[in-house]
Amino acid sequence: RAAHAPPRAPPGNAGRHLTPPPRRRSGCTPPAAMADVSERTLQLSVLVAFASGVLVGWQANRLRRRYLDWRKRRLQDKLATTQKKLDLA
Repeated sequence: RAAHAPPRAPPGNAGRHLTPPPRRRSGCTPPAAMADVSERTLQLSVLVAFASGVLVGWQANRLRRRYLDWRKRRLQDKLATTQKKLDLA
């Protein structure tokens, strides 16, 4: 192949410009749609969401603590049995 070969035409329709993608609607809701939700309903829904998050977090932490306590007991028992075996050997 020569060092300065003449440029070749692109294959098929690669030289044509692509059409831009269609414009998408924004995901935001217009302010008029928010007007039919009352302030009290909004406050109540935020309160319920917060309370459920607190409850779920509290339960998850309880489960985590129970698991860590179980693992600690199990490892301590394994250590005790291993030390007994070493003492007998």
